[in-house]
Amino acid sequence: MAVKAKIQKTRIDEKKIDEFISKGGSHPENNIEVDSDHRLTLRIPRWLVDKIDEKRTEKVGKMSRNLWILQQIERAVEE
Repeated sequence: MAVKAKIQKTRIDEKKIDEFISKGGSHPENNIEVDSDHRLTLRIPRWLVDKIDEKRTEKVGKMSRNLWILQQIERAVEE
């Protein structure tokens, strides 16, 4: 017959949790090189996103939407 150890519940200090969350994390700029990628938000209408997804599925294998958009931008800039 197996004997189980009694699980002891630890007391959660909500104040310490709130203090930890409010401290936040380190600023990402401290971890990024000067010549790194530029990040931006691109607003695309839903109908266009649907068309992009259709085009992505035509290719063999899986490709992220981000990569597909970057490839199309690169093609347009090279022309």
